[in-house]
Formats: sequence, C-alpha cells, structure tokens
Amino acid sequence: MKSLPMQKGVAWGVGTAFIFGAYIILSKYLLPYFSSAWLLLASGIGVVLLIPSAIQRRSIYSSWGRREWNLVLAMALFSGLFNFSILLSINFLPASIATMFIGLSSVTLLIRTCMMGKRKPLRLEVASVLFAVAGAFLLLGVKIESYSLVGIAFGVCTLVFGTNAVILTGRMRKTINPKEVVLTKQLSKILFGCIGLVFASTMPSPGSPGLGALWVLLLVSGGLKMLESFTASKTAFELPPVVYRNILLLNLPIVGLAESWLFGIHLDPYQWLGILLILLSGLAAIFSGEERLQAI
Repeated sequence: MKSLPMQKGVAWGVGTAFIFGAYIILSKYLLPYFSSAWLLLASGIGVVLLIPSAIQRRSIYSSWGRREWNLVLAMALFSGLFNFSILLSINFLPASIATMFIGLSSVTLLIRTCMMGKRKPLRLEVASVLFAVAGAFLLLGVKIESYSLVGIAFGVCTLVFGTNAVILTGRMRKTINPKEVVLTKQLSKILFGCIGLVFASTMPSPGSPGLGALWVLLLVSGGLKMLESFTASKTAFELPPVVYRNILLLNLPIVGLAESWLFGIHLDPYQWLGILLILLSGLAAIFSGEERLQAI
C-alpha cells in the first residue's frame, strides 16, 4: 500500500519533466520577441481559473495562523524569484545549460536534507554529489568562458531559490492543500511579472510577421507553466523532496535534444557525458534509501 503513493508521485514527476521541458523550449523561442516579464506574466494568467475555488475555500484562509501565512508568503517570494531567474538564465544561456542549474538543485537539496537531519551523508549520497560536480564541470566548466556570466549568475539564483521553494513545499504538505500552493505560485508570477514590466517590456512591434501567432504561443507558454505548477505541486506532495527533485532531472536530456533539433544548438560529446553523470547523480540519491529521505 505504501508503494502506491510513490508510484503516483513518480508518474506525476515524469509528466512534470516533459511539460517543463516543453515550457523551457517554447520560452527559448519566445524570448527574442518578448521580455522575461511578459512570459512570467503569461504563466500566471491561469489564476482566473483558481479564483472560484479560492472563494469557496475562504473560510480555510480565515482559519490560518501566523505559521501558515508565513509559509505562503515565503513560497510566493521564492517561487516568483525562481521563475524569474529561470527565464533570465534561458535568455542569456543555451536552454540546456540553464536547465542544468535547475537539475543541480537536487544536489543542494540533498546536502540540505543531511544538514537538517543532522546526519552524515550515506555513501550513495556522497557519490551523488561527486557525479553532479563532475557532470556540471563537463557540461559548463570546460567551456565556461564561452557562456554569459550574467546568465550563469541567474542560473545560480535559480539553484538557490529553487532549493528553498522545494524545502518550503515539503514543510507545507501536511498543512496546506496543493491548490493553495498552486494559487500562491500563480499570484507570485503575476506580481513579479508586473514588477518586471516596469523595467523591461519588450514585445513584437505591430507590423511584425506572425504577430498573432506569437501572442498565441505566449498564451500557450502560460498554460504550460500553469499545468507544470499543478503537476509539480502534486509530485512534491506525493514524494520526499530529494526523490521529487531527482525525477525532474529528466528535463536535461529532453531540453538538450529539443534544443539541438529546433535551434541547432548542439552539445559536444563530453557535455552529453556531463548530462549522463548528472542523471546518475539523481539515481544515486534516490537509491541511497528513499525510506530515510523523509519530507522536510
């Protein structure tokens, strides 16, 4: 019986990886036409679908205490910064390199899990960290001078904010319904998107070819991100945080292959070896003993 929730969580996780991979590739295509703020704002428009449910659950919100509201506000902050950092890193870096930073959050989460549990890492957990470091070096470090330092900085921000957002989700799972988590994430996207528009509001000019199609694709990207937020929240509520993050490493080969096919941005063989090592890092973390990797 205990394996059933795990199987459901794995299914949600695999689906999330494909949806998020599609969102990243579509965002890469749209960023030359729209600023990151527009994409972030579009990803939050689905909040209108959540308003009726939120109104029905208003009695629950009124019963929340300081702890619940602090968790929700912290989630809004880290989720908004995480999503903004992703788009900015994709804007300055190849999508596969930007996705690497999202994947590495599984390693930082593993380290945080050991620290918060006040225990030494297991052998497979140590192996996981070593695989990830070696993979990141092959994927990014060997050619680091050819990539934007600004993009790398935003990638690091993605790593930090993503790790904290997952930890918060782990803390919220017995306190707050997944619908509230999705609503919080959607509202944070709108807030940060509006703030971003103040500083940069690039959009296609009225006479641009395929103008209507670009705006439709922008809405599609928003729909994908909302769907990803829902499936990611379901996955995070079904699985321990470390297992959840490592399943999402499937993003890396999906994005790498799609970027090569659609944009002609090819990774070198040793960079694909780096992706393989990062995937092995995820497997080592999961099989180190998921029974011990409890929710944070």
